[in-house]
Amino acid sequence: MSTSRALLALTLAATVLASSGCFLVAAGAGAGAAVAYNNRGATAQLPGGVNATFDKAVASFGRNGISETGRGTENSGTLRTLTGTKGDLEVTVEMKRKSDNVTAVEVVAKKNLVEYDRDFAKQVLEEMAK
Repeated sequence: MSTSRALLALTLAATVLASSGCFLVAAGAGAGAAVAYNNRGATAQLPGGVNATFDKAVASFGRNGISETGRGTENSGTLRTLTGTKGDLEVTVEMKRKSDNVTAVEVVAKKNLVEYDRDFAKQVLEEMAK
């Protein structure tokens, strides 16, 4: 593939990702996990089952000084949530089973109805990916 074709392919891929409202932030945060911003926070697919990922979320809350306020389990354990607060932020981690060994995770750190702290959400998710 020529250099110009490779550059064109890379530009097109970046355009598609940016226009979808989700773009790559960090590759290599954990074993094969890529952390990406979305409109409200950060997302990634982490290795491990939902329960193991939930335990990582609880540990991340502790390391980031987040006070836990609630837990939830739905769909026979294939969807779990963890909520907490830190200062003026309401933090929510949603974990959904993708396969036996992969869990899709979204972290949202909400300041109010329209403001989000995406950088803090990314920090929480990166702690989970370690």
